[in-house]
Amino acid sequence: MLESYSRLGEEGFGAGLELISQYRFHIRDRADEDVLTDLAVDRTRIMRGTGHTDMKPPYEGLYKKGRAFEHSVLGVKRFYRKAALLPDETNKDSVDYLCVELDFMRQLCLREENLRLKNAAGETIASVLALEEEFLRVHLGSWISEFCSAVKKHASTDFFRGFALILNAYIRTEKKWLESVVRRA
Repeated sequence: MLESYSRLGEEGFGAGLELISQYRFHIRDRADEDVLTDLAVDRTRIMRGTGHTDMKPPYEGLYKKGRAFEHSVLGVKRFYRKAALLPDETNKDSVDYLCVELDFMRQLCLREENLRLKNAAGETIASVLALEEEFLRVHLGSWISEFCSAVKKHASTDFFRGFALILNAYIRTEKKWLESVVRRA
């Protein structure tokens, strides 16, 4: 699937796949426990903080400047309510955490798919697409590139460098596509 994305012309897909492929090649003779330890340490450094001033943990609020920083969590909560999709109550992370925001997008995409399967009215699907576009423009898509650039720079494994390139390419591609769809509607 990712290889087919690389044909879209977004270089991050191909470059990310290449890094992950190189990583797989370099670990082939290593013990599974060692590989898992390296990945776990790198993931923790990336997702919870590394000590690098330009590598902030993946919370939207940490990437916003001025008043936007103060209001980011509240803004994300309001957006979730607007879409009638609140995070799972068992979730312990902040609503502006990368994984929570990605899960929100997943839920919107599933809602869109479900409407398509039911042959719902185009207006209903258009409203979900508009929510997806707005969320990427105002929230996730407004800060993810900076985070992914820092991961590419500071990750100690090519696995996470590749993952960051693929994530950034995917969000950029999706953002462009949604902007064109919403504009045409």
